Amino acid sequence: MTHRTLARICDTNHGSVPLNTTDFSEVPPAVVDGARHIAEREYGRDARKVNSLVGQMIALYLMADDKDIAIVFNPGGWGWTPISQAPPWLTILKGMEKVLEEAGHKVITLNYLRTMRSLGGQFGEIGALVKLSRAKGRELAARVNHLTQHRPRLKVIITGESNGASMAEDTVRFLRDNPRVFSVQTGTPFWARSEPHPRSLIINHNGVEPDSFSSGSIRRIITANVQALFGRYKGSKGNILFYIGAPGHVYNWEYVTIREKITDFLKQTVISERSQETVNS
Repeated sequence: MTHRTLARICDTNHGSVPLNTTDFSEVPPAVVDGARHIAEREYGRDARKVNSLVGQMIALYLMADDKDIAIVFNPGGWGWTPISQAPPWLTILKGMEKVLEEAGHKVITLNYLRTMRSLGGQFGEIGALVKLSRAKGRELAARVNHLTQHRPRLKVIITGESNGASMAEDTVRFLRDNPRVFSVQTGTPFWARSEPHPRSLIINHNGVEPDSFSSGSIRRIITANVQALFGRYKGSKGNILFYIGAPGHVYNWEYVTIREKITDFLKQTVISERSQETVNS
């Protein structure tokens, strides 16, 4: 479908500027051909989008040269917000990086901006969230499969919050047979269904206050917003789509439950697998 907006994968240190390159001179032809095959399948005859997607995929391949873990973050809301504007989840990414690096991993952290800031982008996001289209999840899955195929030491952790958790779940369903893909999701929308899996961690309670958005507590959300109008609301300030207050819909590394669950998950999956690989090497 060529009408959908092209997602951008960005280094978290450079905001919303996408990775890109036009210099393929040091890249094996099979890597370039694989990226172009994916891009043409996703965007057909739209040469601009095809070339942009190929450039992003090759840039990521080059960036991952000396790394063994890539963390990919899917933002909440409409999917266009850089991680610098999502402070709670930024603390989680920093916490994950620290746990992995202390275990000897070399990590890159990426922001996957799946939507352009436009009305068309919003319509496309709504279609993806209600599962009218699985193209966004399929495209990210194809990017990840291509990366792990050509970087055989690399493992990928797909993360997401709120609507981004739904997108992460949709992506990992395409990747169930890839043993080097893991997932951490928080605050899944109440209408979305996440499937339990040994390589996925799904958290819908921050350990401090129930998540009204994940549980579908519409009455709580309405009550909190009315109280906020009159300055009477005292709970946490989680939100959905950045405008509507949703009590408990906030996840932060400082919360003991969040920190312990994610740390345990990383140690029992990603890190323990690395230890086993070392023993078997």
